[in-house]
Amino acid sequence: MINLPILKNEAERLSALYVLEILDTNEEAEFDNIVKLACILTHAEISTLTFIDEERIWYKSKIGIDLKETSRDHPQHVHYPFHVAVPIVVYGDLIIGHLCVANTTPLQISESQHEGLLLLAGQVVTLLQMRLPIMNSSIKEFYESILNNIPSDIVVFDADHKYLFANPGAIKNEEFRRYIIGKDDFEYAAFRNRDPVIALERREQFMEVKKTGKTIGWEESQLDPSGKTLTYLRRMFPVHDEHGEFIMVIGFGIDITERKLLEEKQSLIMEQLSTQNTQLLDFCNIVSHNLRGPLINISMLVEFIKEAEDIEEQRLLVTKLEPVIENLKNTFNELVESIQIRQNSDIKSDELLLNACLQETLDGFHMEIKKANAKIHVNFEEAPGVRYPHKYLSSIFYNLVSNAIKYQSPDRQLTVKLASRRDKDNVVLTVQDNGLGIDMVKHKDSIFKIGKIFHRHPDAKGLGLFMTKTQVEAMGGRIWVESAPDQGAKFSIEFVNQNV
Repeated sequence: MINLPILKNEAERLSALYVLEILDTNEEAEFDNIVKLACILTHAEISTLTFIDEERIWYKSKIGIDLKETSRDHPQHVHYPFHVAVPIVVYGDLIIGHLCVANTTPLQISESQHEGLLLLAGQVVTLLQMRLPIMNSSIKEFYESILNNIPSDIVVFDADHKYLFANPGAIKNEEFRRYIIGKDDFEYAAFRNRDPVIALERREQFMEVKKTGKTIGWEESQLDPSGKTLTYLRRMFPVHDEHGEFIMVIGFGIDITERKLLEEKQSLIMEQLSTQNTQLLDFCNIVSHNLRGPLINISMLVEFIKEAEDIEEQRLLVTKLEPVIENLKNTFNELVESIQIRQNSDIKSDELLLNACLQETLDGFHMEIKKANAKIHVNFEEAPGVRYPHKYLSSIFYNLVSNAIKYQSPDRQLTVKLASRRDKDNVVLTVQDNGLGIDMVKHKDSIFKIGKIFHRHPDAKGLGLFMTKTQVEAMGGRIWVESAPDQGAKFSIEFVNQNV
């Protein structure tokens, strides 16, 4: 916010004001357009051009308020939560008035917007001087001087959507700026070999302004020559003549690419914080559930050891204590790892063969597979390998094969089928069993939730599928399941960006 400057040299100031013969004159489009440009530049609702008489502030032009004059002691715009007053200075240091913008809600303006207001105030002085005989610059040169020096994207269309003007902020190349005058966006898009979609959108926006007579705004994205996506906040303002007839549209745009990137980063951070908060709550719940039993067992065994008088009995109880502690340690480590996966953004990917990684898992389950007399069918011919972190792929195979063994049906021989296929640049891995299956109607929204168990089993912790989903999504992939009670389950995992 810029406060009103202190006035000085009152007699000389008033003399300069009266020489210009601006007080109590009729409305003039040249001054009205400067006020409108001030609103466009700052996004403010209110803008005024005032001149300070001996006892009053007189309003030459205004937008957003309906005043002719106010007392010098009570300038209207200072009552708003946002206001900026740029002095109109003549003869070096004589302030005869102000170009003001104000808003009913707080706003912030950048240095470039402030610079634009100063330029507009300077053009007011030029326009005042044009009232004197010594000044004979053309109105067209005057407006072009304003628009070319505003550090923003400014264009002017006629009533048929043909370009009347484009400043360097809109089109940097002078040759292109000359070419576009008298043409529309479709002709310019063809000239620059650009997609006409943006031209069509701008034509629709223009027709809306022309039809309604109201200002509209929108966001527009386009690629720069290097392929970078740029985002602009654009507005169109209708201009009418003294008879209320639509004559032109002023288009205004500012580059908000950096702001959009910042908003996206903020949204991502908020999403990550929300996810971490959910994980923390789930972690607390699962700790309460999965660690309570082992801790109770440890506590009971310690009491028994303290009460036992026989050395051999104490040794026997100690041997029973060791596996409970080991189980507790493993459970805790699994819980901690499940929470840390999403935070590990620097994990390294390697070129891995699915067969080799699967064999490591099958070797670890050798006795369980032999005991179940399970049949393992593997077909990785279409997509034999993936680029992926080794520990994640090993964990995925471990959890899915472990679940197939753990939840096998007692009524039939266990069969597990593993296959891979290509889907454009991605690889899809499927692991299908003929076990107990999952009731998808009942559990469709909680399949991969931490601590979720679908069948009773002494080794079930509700961590395997949660960890698998977390690992897959941490690498940008996805996982889904097809299943029905007593019909087995088929898990599918998509590994993205596998064009290797």
